[in-house]
This record gives sequence, structure tokens and C-alpha cells, in this order.
Amino acid sequence: MKSIITILSIVFFLLLTQLVAAQKFIQLELPGDPIVNKYFVGSSIVYKLIDYPNEYFNKVIKQIDIENEILVFDDGYIKVVEITHIRRFRPWAKALGYSLNTFGVVWITYGVLGDVFADDDGLVDEGTRFDWDTAIIGGTAILTGWIIRKWLYKKDYKLGKHARLRMLDITMPTSEEIYGPKE
Repeated sequence: MKSIITILSIVFFLLLTQLVAAQKFIQLELPGDPIVNKYFVGSSIVYKLIDYPNEYFNKVIKQIDIENEILVFDDGYIKVVEITHIRRFRPWAKALGYSLNTFGVVWITYGVLGDVFADDDGLVDEGTRFDWDTAIIGGTAILTGWIIRKWLYKKDYKLGKHARLRMLDITMPTSEEIYGPKE
């Protein structure tokens, strides 16, 4: 029984490799960084072109033509050599920035509410009064969140000496391509 499962598993994976026809992608390589950023068909890519040096474009890749080094989009195509910059986003920085902003606003709001409802009857503790320390803590959190979102959320890579965009095709060859046509 165990050998039948092993044989069926091997047959399944051999058939699966024939069904997976295309493995074309482009990758952003950085020197000294073993982790590459890959863009497949259907991925969104943000780039800047030679002809438009002040504008970034955000498009979804529809097709990758390795032979001609072309990326095809819904509204046209570009040659890879025309790309000068790639922009990557860091979602953790955006989330952390918004979290710090929320913390700062809530800190200041609780301080103001504590100051408004603090009275001399002792119903609310005197330590909840809005003071400079409350304003500094809330303001610092808001400012830090804004700085993180503005400076760390996106990273631009200039292609050339320190970054490289490479097109790869790791398509599995079919049996006809390896052994020739059946006779």
C-alpha cells in the first residue's frame, strides 16, 4: 500500500510539472542582499522611465517577453532598459505610523477629557489633568508616526550600479523539447 502511494505521488508531481508551463518573472537584485524582489505576471510594479523622470507609474504586469525584454501592460508595453527607478513599499511602516498617530490622538483626547471632568469633589483623580507631559507624549507619538510614514513607507531604487533588474525564464521544458517529436 505504501509503494502505491509513493508511485502515485511521483506520477502526480510529474504531471504537475507538465501543467506548469511558464515561470517567467523579473527580479530586482541589490548588491550584498541575498533576498531578491520578484515580479510575476499579475504583480503590480511601480517604476520611473527615462522619458518621464519626475513621474512614477503603477501598473499590473500582463505578460513578460523575455526575448525582446518587454513588459506588457493593459495599456501598452515598455522595454526594461527604459526603467530607471523601482519603488517598493513597506507595509509595516505605514501600519506602525498609523498606530503611533492613533496612540497620540487617544493620549491627548484622554488627557483633555480627564481635565474637563476633573473637579474639586474628588470624583476624578487630580493626576488626570491635561499638562505639558500629556501634550508632549501625545505630540511626540503623532510626530513620530508621521515621520515613519513619510520617510520609511517607500523606498526608491535607482537601477544601475547599485540595483539591477533582471528578466528570468525558468520554464520546465516539455518532453518534446528534450527528446524531440514523437515518431
